[in-house]
Amino acid sequence: MDFTQVQYVLAVAATGSFSGAADELYISQSSLSKKIIALERELGVTLFDRSRRQIALTPAGAAFVEHGRVIDDAGRSLLAALGEFKATPTLRIVAIPVIAQYGIAETISQFRDRHPEIALTLEEREASAILPALESQQFDLAFLRDNYLDRADFRLCEVVKDRLQVAISRKHRFAGRSSLALAALADENHIMFDKGTVVHELAVDACRAAGFEPRIFYASLRIESVLGLVASNSGVALMMEKVVAYHRHPDVLAIALDELIESCIVLAAPRATRLSRPARLFMDFVAEQSLSTAQS
Repeated sequence: MDFTQVQYVLAVAATGSFSGAADELYISQSSLSKKIIALERELGVTLFDRSRRQIALTPAGAAFVEHGRVIDDAGRSLLAALGEFKATPTLRIVAIPVIAQYGIAETISQFRDRHPEIALTLEEREASAILPALESQQFDLAFLRDNYLDRADFRLCEVVKDRLQVAISRKHRFAGRSSLALAALADENHIMFDKGTVVHELAVDACRAAGFEPRIFYASLRIESVLGLVASNSGVALMMEKVVAYHRHPDVLAIALDELIESCIVLAAPRATRLSRPARLFMDFVAEQSLSTAQS
C-alpha cells in the first residue's frame, strides 16, 4: 500500500463514483479501478460494494477511509515540511481563468524575476474545482473570487476589486443609457457563464435580489462566445467591468448598474495548512504589489 492508493480510495469515497474520482485525479477510470482492485487484493478486503448502481463503502471501506484521512493529512503535512529542504524550492499556484484580465501574469513574472531559485508552476481551473484541490494540498495558493468564501477558513490577500456591469449590443434598445437598474433586465435573454463559476452564481443571485429569475438563453465558459452572442443582440450578459474592458469587443457596450455588486480577486491559502517558505514569499510579494497599486 502506498500514499497514492490511499488518496485514490478517499477520492472515490468523496465523489461517490470511480468516474468522478478519475476526473478529479486526472487519471483514466480504468487505471483508477485497477489500482484500487490491486489494493483490495493486497489488503485481503473489499473496500467498495459495486453491486449497486451507486457504489458504496463496505464496513472495511469505511474503516479504511477513517484511518486513511489521518494518513493523508499526515502525509501531506510531511511533504510540505520536507519541501523546505529541497535543493529547488517549489510553488504550485492555481487560478480561475482571469490571469490576463487582472494583471496576474505580470505579477507572477515579476516574482519569478525576483526569486529565480523557486520552481513555480501555474494551472488554471474553474472555481468549483479549485477549493477541493487547494484543501487537498494539490496546490499551495489560489487566485479566485472572494464571493461565497468562508473567510475564517482561509488566509487572504486582496489583489483587485471589480464590479458587475451589463454588456449589451450596440444595437440594443438600451445602448444610449449611461446606467441601468437590474430590474430593467427582467424581460431580457441572459447570456451567462456556466454554472460552477462564481460570476454565474453572483449574476443569478443579483437578479433574484432585484425581483426576477433570469431567463438564461445560453451559458458558456468561453468569454468569446458570451461576447459574440451579446454582440449579435441575442441577449445581455452580466459581466465584470474589467473583463469586458480587457476584451474590447467593438460591437459590445458595457453599462454600469445602479446596484453595486462587487467581487474581489484574492490570493488564498487554507488556514489549516502550513505555508511553505515560497508560498509565504509569494503572498508577501502580492500584498506589496497590491499596496503599491493602491497608493499610486
